[in-house]
Amino acid sequence: MRLTVNLESDLYALAKSLAKAEDCTISTAINRLLRRSLPGGKTPKAKADSPGVRNGFQISRGAAIITPEMVKQLEAEDDES
Repeated sequence: MRLTVNLESDLYALAKSLAKAEDCTISTAINRLLRRSLPGGKTPKAKADSPGVRNGFQISRGAAIITPEMVKQLEAEDDES
């Protein structure tokens, strides 16, 4: 089903980051997030052929996403110390 929605910029960035981390489309990422929010919500398993390692780093499904903005904020906090 096709639907147009307006997302706040931080939510769009989160969905985009999740999509990149899980190697899927933004639509799929948003669907997964919505399913997780349902009572007893479970997400379908990722494609069996999805890589478990990307760029030498282990990919953890369902782990918190670290965005570039989060990294910049932490770097700024370190610079202030």
